[in-house]
Amino acid sequence: MKQAIYLTPVHREMIKTAMRFYRKGLSGSGKQLFDIAFGKVNKMDKRIELDGMEMVYITQSLSKYGKYFCEIGKYCEGEIYRMQGMEMERIRIYFQYQNGPRVDKTKTNKKTASAATLTA
Repeated sequence: MKQAIYLTPVHREMIKTAMRFYRKGLSGSGKQLFDIAFGKVNKMDKRIELDGMEMVYITQSLSKYGKYFCEIGKYCEGEIYRMQGMEMERIRIYFQYQNGPRVDKTKTNKKTASAATLTA
C-alpha cells in the first residue's frame, strides 16, 4: 500500500537536501534500503507515492538536518526542517492507522482455568 503525497517545490527541495545530508552518515544495508527511497524522492514530481518505511526515512532525514541547523546556531532553519519532519510523521501515522493490520477485539485468546489450576 502506498500513500500519495503532494508537495510544493520548496518542500520537495527541502526533502532532497535533508536526504542527501542524512545519506552521508549511513553505511551497509541501511544505506542500500535508504537509497531506494532516495532514488524515488529524486525522481518525484508534484506527487509522490511512498510506503511507511520510505516516510520514516524522510522524517528521520528532515529531523536530523533540522537538528544540525540548531547545533550550528541556525534555529529558524532548524525549526522549519523539524516542523516539516513532524508533518511527514503525522501523515505516516495516519497512513499506518488506515492501512495497518486490524485487531478484532471480540476474538481474544482467553484461556479457561483447568481443574488442575483451580483452588478451593
